[in-house]
Amino acid sequence: MEAFESLMLRTESRILTLAWRILGDRELAKDAAQETYLRIFRSLEAYRLGERFEAWMVRITVNVCYDLARKRGPLPLPPEVLEGFGTDPSSHEAEEALLLRQRRDLVRRALAGLPEAERAALVLRDLEGFSTEETARILGVRPVTIRSQAASGRIKLQAACARLMTPKKGGRP
Repeated sequence: MEAFESLMLRTESRILTLAWRILGDRELAKDAAQETYLRIFRSLEAYRLGERFEAWMVRITVNVCYDLARKRGPLPLPPEVLEGFGTDPSSHEAEEALLLRQRRDLVRRALAGLPEAERAALVLRDLEGFSTEETARILGVRPVTIRSQAASGRIKLQAACARLMTPKKGGRP
């Protein structure tokens, strides 16, 4: 039990951040983290030696998030989800900080509109820093699928950002 508690303390921040980025809701992410640790504890004998433990934990977290998202339906992402993007706005001048916040919000809204698989591929690869192969193992698909989902997700993300930036006719810029 002490070893498991130590594991939880060392990985809690990573699991919470991942769940938050996928689900977009802090309270739901906390629920996901609790459920993740319950599933990990119950499934420890299923862990295969030689497999990266972190990747195994992330796969369980992603599956828990998918389950919770299906039960609750899609939620909008809060702007804080993209805290890892860009640099710290406190070091910028006020105008640059405002532009950075606007860009984050724009990307956040575009990311929220992506299909679940593309969003997960982008979160794991681009925000969490997993390789294509690790992301594929975590999501249970082939690496070519991850490359395709990430590429498609980026194209959709760019298109959505462009749409959101284009002023509507007859409206204010």
